[in-house]
Amino acid sequence: IFDLCGDQKRLALLLNLEARKMTADLQAALSLCEEHEIAAFVERLKNERRIEILRNIDRQKIVGVLFQLRSKIPQDDFKKLLAELEPADIADLITTFDRNERILFFDLLSDEMVADVLVELKSSVLREILQDLPLRKLSRAIKYMAADDLVEILGDLGEAEQNTILATLHPDQREEVLALMQYSEDSAGLIMTPETYSMPSNATVADTRRALTQLKDFDDPVIYVFVTDPDSGQYLGAVPIAKLFIAPPTKRLEELCETDLLTASPDEDQEEIARRFRKYDILVMPVVDENGKLVGRITSDDILDVMREEADEDLAHFVGAPDIEAEEESPLIISRKRLPWLIVTMVTGLINSVIIKSMMDVTTIDAIAIFVPAILAMGGNTGMQTNAVCVRGIALGQVKVSNLLSIVWREIRVGAMLGMICGATAGLISWSVIHVTGAQTGAIPPAYLALIVGVAMFAAMTFASAYGGLVPIILHRLGADPAIAAGPFVTTSNDLSAAILYFITCVSMLHLLHIS
Repeated sequence: IFDLCGDQKRLALLLNLEARKMTADLQAALSLCEEHEIAAFVERLKNERRIEILRNIDRQKIVGVLFQLRSKIPQDDFKKLLAELEPADIADLITTFDRNERILFFDLLSDEMVADVLVELKSSVLREILQDLPLRKLSRAIKYMAADDLVEILGDLGEAEQNTILATLHPDQREEVLALMQYSEDSAGLIMTPETYSMPSNATVADTRRALTQLKDFDDPVIYVFVTDPDSGQYLGAVPIAKLFIAPPTKRLEELCETDLLTASPDEDQEEIARRFRKYDILVMPVVDENGKLVGRITSDDILDVMREEADEDLAHFVGAPDIEAEEESPLIISRKRLPWLIVTMVTGLINSVIIKSMMDVTTIDAIAIFVPAILAMGGNTGMQTNAVCVRGIALGQVKVSNLLSIVWREIRVGAMLGMICGATAGLISWSVIHVTGAQTGAIPPAYLALIVGVAMFAAMTFASAYGGLVPIILHRLGADPAIAAGPFVTTSNDLSAAILYFITCVSMLHLLHIS
């Protein structure tokens, strides 16, 4: 069918195949095209924004297909097509290539585009590319990077490679990078951009407007003009850029300056800053050192990265899979990172088995072992619910020391109420099933067995609520990540405590009821 079509029909068919997301058919059709036909196809793609019908074309997939057929495409046309893609889309596309194809693909990108793409790559892919990318090309590309992004890239290189790249930088850029590298991990200094726009407080609106027109190589949009003391250079406040367009030209910045803009210190924790950004809807936060001088700014896009990293970290702790945070892809490394948590779970399960065996040795009533899975499941689920509420509260800054005891007491009451309801329901269902089916319960009457099950479930759920609420708060007070208390840690602990509580409840009530 494709062979029977003329040039225009072929082009229309190619465009429709992509519009319908038929990538495999598109690749097959492109492989049948002559060089001039592919060139015409590329030309149409370059005009995408001016052609109504092409709005639903996934250019990222198109580039991936064309890259596989790159021998048929004029290199200049392909480079022009790449230049119109967003760096984030190119980064996603690169992850689908093998290591050799990635290097070939980077050869087609401009140095500035390489810099933008490297920033968007996830850690595991970035480490591989930094190992394979020629040092000369990398050195050229990083000259286009912001200082905070460059620090992140250098963190994935060895000391020798770091020194080589630093030696190629302009002295001013090298000084900025070295200054940022002195800050500790997860501090504000490591994510701030030293690039700021400030004016002395005695400058007029006209002076500021004139200076703004002369800005060069300023990567981010200017939202605030920071105001400093003309003598000491200390930070005084900020003037929103919108005010500069409506204020009289002769007015001084000190008259327009807003002094209530929240600031950060370079050593402040990134997570705390992200919490303030979220709470107060901040777009830009100035960073001020201990001497009150402006040293940089943190923007909302920096905070989005921090929030994503924190979410990955919490999720990794929650499910016991540290490889999520590290973005690992190697099966061997992933297995090594997950194994410790699985071993903890396995050991706890074996301890539970020992407890059940001990329970059977203490009494000859086998029926009590039937309800162990239900007791453990209810205790574990209740603990996980309470744990999730407390971890979320801490993450959002809602859990303070002042109301710590009230939160714990609330969760205990919630667990007790749920335990009473579920315990009574479980006891009633147990008695009804035994009574209807005529199941044998040994020396213990069905009503007593139902009572034991209900009391044990109440005790397990109440304890699980208290435990699930206390552990993350205690960890937070000790300076540890409360998310560690989630996932396998709290689940296995709740299972173990529920098994022990069930064992104690059974033995105690059987003793009180004089049943052996």
